[in-house]
Amino acid sequence: MASVCGGCLAMMDAGVPVKRMVAGVAMGLILEEGGQFQVLTDILGSEDALGDMDFKVAGDAEGVTAFQMDIKVEGITLAVMEQALEQAKAGRQHILREMEACNPAPAKQLSQYAPRIRRFTIDPDKIGQVIGSGGRTVKMLQAAAGCDEIQVSDQLTGMLEVRAKTDEAAAAGQAVVQGFLTEPDPGAVFRGATVSSVAPFGCIVDYAPGKSGLVHVSELDVARTADPAASWKAGDKIDVKVLEHDKASGRTKLSRKAVMQEDSGQASPSRPAPEPIQIGGVYRDVEVMKVQQYGCFVALDSRTQALVHVSELALGRVGDPSTLFQAGDRMDVKVLDKNQKGQLRLSRKQVLIDDEASSNGGSSSEATAPPTDTQNAQALHPQSHNTVI
Repeated sequence: MASVCGGCLAMMDAGVPVKRMVAGVAMGLILEEGGQFQVLTDILGSEDALGDMDFKVAGDAEGVTAFQMDIKVEGITLAVMEQALEQAKAGRQHILREMEACNPAPAKQLSQYAPRIRRFTIDPDKIGQVIGSGGRTVKMLQAAAGCDEIQVSDQLTGMLEVRAKTDEAAAAGQAVVQGFLTEPDPGAVFRGATVSSVAPFGCIVDYAPGKSGLVHVSELDVARTADPAASWKAGDKIDVKVLEHDKASGRTKLSRKAVMQEDSGQASPSRPAPEPIQIGGVYRDVEVMKVQQYGCFVALDSRTQALVHVSELALGRVGDPSTLFQAGDRMDVKVLDKNQKGQLRLSRKQVLIDDEASSNGGSSSEATAPPTDTQNAQALHPQSHNTVI
C-alpha cells in the first residue's frame, strides 16, 4: 500500500493533473475460535504471515477506489468487514493528511524526465501513405523528427500517436507527419534543403521529409548556370522557394534564384502563371537540355520540358541524335499533341516542312531526297556544335 501513496505523490510531482490524492492501507485480523476478533491497522509482514486476513483498501478522502482481500479462514462476518472498513477509513484519512502536509500542489508541467505522447488525427485514407512499404516512410519520418516512435492508435479515426523523450521531439514528429501530407504552397521557402542528384537540366532537391522537387538550371542562380554539376553535388545544402506544385503529377518546381533575390533585397520578378502550351503551336529557339539515343529533351519555357523523338528531329532518318545536337544547342519545335499521361510530343521535322512550304508560297515544290545524317550535321553545325541553323 506504500506504493499507492508513493505512486500518487510521484505522479503529482511529475505534473500529472491528479484530481484528488489517493492513499492505501493494509488491514489485518486475529480471529479466535470462540468468535472474538481483533482488526489490525497497517499490518507488518509478520502480522500478515501469522494473521488470518490481509485486506488492502485504497481510496481518497471521499471513498474507496479499490480493495483486495486474502483470508486464511473459511469466512468472515459482516461485523468484521464493517470494523475493518471503518478502521481503514480512519487510517487512510490520517495518511492523506500526512501526504498533503509534505506535498505542494501538482506541478504545472510534466517533469523533463517524463516521456511525451502526442495524439492527432489525419485522413484515415492516408495512413498507408504515412507508413509506406514495409514501414520505410514512417521510419524516415521518425528519423527526420528525432522522435522515438510514430504509430497508428486507431485505424478508423486516423488517430496517430507520437512518442518522444522531449516536447520538442514530439512536436517535431507531429509537424513532420502533417508536413508530409500537406501540399506545398507556392511561395513557401525551405532553408537548408538537400541536393539529392544533379543533372544537366538542374538539381533534384529534398526540401522536406518525403518531399522533393526540381530546381531547373535556369533557377539555380541569378547568373546563367551552364553546368549544374560544376557547382553542385549530391548532399549539398540549398535554400529554395516553391514556384509551382502540380497536384496531378505530384511534381514541384523550385527556385534558388528567387530566394537569392529576396535575401539580397531585390524585387523578385512577379511570376504570372505560364501561358498554357498550345497544341499546334511553334516554339522558336528553344534550348536542348539533354540528348538521349531516342531523342532530345528541350525546354519550351522555364517550367516545361518535353521530348523531340529521334524520328521528329530532321527530314531524313537520324541514327544518333548526338551527331546533330548537344545540351545547350537551340532548335525550333512544333507541339504535335499530348498523350493521356499529359506528356507533350514535339517535332522539329514538322517545323522544317512548314517553313519550306511557307517559303514556297504555301505549297511544296518538287520532291527532294531526304538528307542523310552527315548532311543534317553539316547543315546544323557548319562551324561548331554551339551554332545551330
